[in-house]
Amino acid sequence: MNPFFALSRTVLLRMSRAAALGRLVQRTAWGRRSVRRFVAGDTIPVAVEVALDLKRRGFTVTLDRLGEASTGASADSYAADASALLTAQAAAGLEPNVSVKLTAIGLGEGNAVAAARLDRILATAQGVNGFVRVDAEYPNSLDQMHEIVAAARAAGRPVGAVVQANMQRSGADLERLIAASIPVRLVKGAYDPGAEGVGEMEAVNAAYLALAERLIATNLPIAFGTHDDRIISKLGAAAQTRGEIQLLYGVRSDLAERLVANGWRVRIYTPYGPDWWPYSLRRMAERPANLRFVLRSLVGR
Repeated sequence: MNPFFALSRTVLLRMSRAAALGRLVQRTAWGRRSVRRFVAGDTIPVAVEVALDLKRRGFTVTLDRLGEASTGASADSYAADASALLTAQAAAGLEPNVSVKLTAIGLGEGNAVAAARLDRILATAQGVNGFVRVDAEYPNSLDQMHEIVAAARAAGRPVGAVVQANMQRSGADLERLIAASIPVRLVKGAYDPGAEGVGEMEAVNAAYLALAERLIATNLPIAFGTHDDRIISKLGAAAQTRGEIQLLYGVRSDLAERLVANGWRVRIYTPYGPDWWPYSLRRMAERPANLRFVLRSLVGR
């Protein structure tokens, strides 16, 4: 890995957790301009219009209301937005499909509180034949996520989870999810794994492929979240038959078009909302090309 990029990645991941700085930048015009490629507007109607355009181009869509580490009224608002988003997608003729972060619906208030908010979202999803993916976040929240999602799945709710290949624990986590018949999205991981990390990118890539092979051997719905051409080329025909590729809005549009042309099912993970600071910095930390794009946009080039 390029030493400058490695340092930049570390700095960006730390900055993504600087809430006060994020609130300041989110109020600036230049900040909003720098991330507009990666975020589909601030409101549900705008996000739905973006999703409709993606549908016309042959993609399916997951919409994600950005936000993290909320409690009380803020967490209630996030959960209400997620339910409203499902309803709006259904009304627009879209597949109702959203991603949710447990920290944004009050995980800090305890499992029971977050699970209750999640269940209200899942009830809405069930009513419109939709689906909710619960995102994986920092290592210290993963046990809680698995417990809450497993209970919801056991109750028959339309819910899935995410496994991050950059963590040593992910093999065991995947087995736990498979045993509970939980659909999985496999990603490399945008959160700092800390002591849980498997190592440099080559180690992450190897872990990703091993986890993918295990998933392909199951009968669960699979989503491969990756923009890495080398990874996709190694997934093989069985993966294409069994799963879908999930790409991030605004990242590798060329790859998205090529995959659809080659017969893959492609879903675009599309975030919206005013709380874009942590998400956008993690996107910049993932790929040097994303960071270069943002720096060019800040100087108007």
